[in-house]
Amino acid sequence: MDDSSEVIIIGGGIIGCAIACYLSDLQVGRVVVIERGRVAEASTSQAAGLLTRARSQRALVPLVQETYCAIAQLEGELGESLGLRTVGSLHVAESDDTKHALEELVTVAREFHIQVNWIDPDKARRRVPWLHLRNGVQLAFMPEDAFIDPYMFTQAFAHAAQRKGVVFRENTSVRSLLHQGDCITGVSLGSDRMFSQTVILAAGVWSGLLAWETGCGLPFAPVRSHYWITAAHALFSREQSVVILPEARAYARPEGGRLLFGLREAHSVAVDPRALPDHLTGYTSEGDPRGWKALIEGGPALERFCPALTEVQIAHYIAGLSAYTPDGLPLLGSWPGFQGAFVATGFSGMGIALAGGAGRALAELVAGQPATFDLSAFEPGRFGSVDPMSESFRQRCADARSRKVSG
Repeated sequence: MDDSSEVIIIGGGIIGCAIACYLSDLQVGRVVVIERGRVAEASTSQAAGLLTRARSQRALVPLVQETYCAIAQLEGELGESLGLRTVGSLHVAESDDTKHALEELVTVAREFHIQVNWIDPDKARRRVPWLHLRNGVQLAFMPEDAFIDPYMFTQAFAHAAQRKGVVFRENTSVRSLLHQGDCITGVSLGSDRMFSQTVILAAGVWSGLLAWETGCGLPFAPVRSHYWITAAHALFSREQSVVILPEARAYARPEGGRLLFGLREAHSVAVDPRALPDHLTGYTSEGDPRGWKALIEGGPALERFCPALTEVQIAHYIAGLSAYTPDGLPLLGSWPGFQGAFVATGFSGMGIALAGGAGRALAELVAGQPATFDLSAFEPGRFGSVDPMSESFRQRCADARSRKVSG
């Protein structure tokens, strides 16, 4: 059975739902979101939800700022809180290199009128009692930064979009993209087909396989992302700030009376797209299914800042896959070589923070509206022709995660 719509969005994670929500205000006709499982239950639900505003890549900052605007607007429209936790972010630098990087980050923050203060170790420890600091450390505090429950945030985008007529088809898998020459004309759903003037590929780590079947290699790879949550401890409380620790390649945030922390190992794990599981729930990686190797590698560096980790149990380990590009920046814009198609993937662990900006940017592109943001740094074709199935390319993407030191 054939069906049609003006816009098809493939993927019901936070990016797909954000795009749908913004499109619902622009009168582009019937919009359908197709999700292979349930809305927000794959990579989105496993994210740590950090919303740090200042970024070393200036082009990212306006997208994050739009995310904060989206949260406020959704809360007003839906009449309910999304549980935004504005606890601020504390950035710690010890070495000359990280101090220089932090000074640059503070410069960016001030350019964008983001509140930031240099603080001393005593003030830092009052905000984060578990934090152990060496002499000569440099500390910047950004009080407006927050984190959010990504599942709740995504559901808010979806509910707002549904109120304005967007159709969601859950538990429906896109088997392939329909195309005639250089024009994407719709999607195959197995025995059914759906035609459309516009197709937006926002299927996260599964986007690459759909694109590859058309002969196009999208420049990203699925890379393992993971974090740990401790048992409750007297040193941890829900009011403490997010902490960014580049020397330990780590971040930490409160999770009730527990600590949630993420580590980026020296050699991140990339997955062959052809070996992707149907669902990420319960995902484990080969060779390190419970993350112990990564914890043994990165734990000592984090314990230097948080000695309490030596005495507290690890209660939970959460692992999933994120779509990483070689430069750690998203793929956001028109699909090179195809008409009527757009790409919104490769968010490199920043999908929650960039959701508002990405949603608005893609909606404006599809509707032919004037662009609010400069997307030139995120052009999907900026790497030229790539083979995302090759091991060497996947390693470039994995290295991008290992180099990441921000929230």
